[in-house]
Amino acid sequence: MIQGQVVEVCYNTQTAVDDKHKLVVATHTINRNDRNALSAIALEAKENLKANEFTLLADKGYNNAREIEACQQNDLKTIVAQQELVNSNPKGTTKEYLVDKFKYNKKNDTYTCPAGQTLTTFGTWHTKKRDDKISYHYKKYRTPECKNCPVKYLCTGKAKGGREIERSQYAESVERNNKNYSKNQSLYRKRQEINEHIFGTIKRKWGYYYTNLIGLEKVNGEWSFIMLNYNIKRVLNIFTLDDLMLTLKNWKPKYRKEWLFAFIVAHLNRIIRIKYFQTNFAA
Repeated sequence: MIQGQVVEVCYNTQTAVDDKHKLVVATHTINRNDRNALSAIALEAKENLKANEFTLLADKGYNNAREIEACQQNDLKTIVAQQELVNSNPKGTTKEYLVDKFKYNKKNDTYTCPAGQTLTTFGTWHTKKRDDKISYHYKKYRTPECKNCPVKYLCTGKAKGGREIERSQYAESVERNNKNYSKNQSLYRKRQEINEHIFGTIKRKWGYYYTNLIGLEKVNGEWSFIMLNYNIKRVLNIFTLDDLMLTLKNWKPKYRKEWLFAFIVAHLNRIIRIKYFQTNFAA
């Protein structure tokens, strides 16, 4: 509380869930937005699963060319929803001439516009900067035929000069992802049933609308325990209790601390007592 005002601190929790058992396979807390978070949570999941490859589903909030390429370079098939292309200038490019309507020719490194003209590049890599930091590199593609094009007014709002297409260093990865997204719409729609119900359970049923701790490291620890709690409850619906206890007994963690095992066992006992009480009460 500062001078009668409440100061709110927000964190962003990232969670990866498998499609078979709906278990949390990776989770952590960050203090940045989703656009820069995809590869970190995906690679954490890959390491935890000891998987060579898997298919990654993510909504359009995670659509970042650099992050998508990082995932693909680690043998992950990305199906990340595409950002909708819009033009806020009513006198500018029309829908039929947005950049996705220009076809790229990899062999010649050229673009073909909807009117059939070829846009070429000098091959020079330019740099896009944000906040004085290099964001990405790109090449420019143009054609001198723009000045004589009868549909130029549909393609660009420039009074002088012509249309210019930019192709970033991540373009191939983005195109591969967009193709995956277009061909796997039914698979992508499963994303919500795989992931979103977890947050619904935690927030609506358990009441975790906020954390009790402050500070990224502490919040990350608190969130990890919440996810552990969710997984334990979920596992009880997948395995028998005897199978689960046997697995925990034979579990050999990489670290030599025994308190986590004690916590899990104590929590299981608590769940068993609650279930026993509910069963007898209902009877």
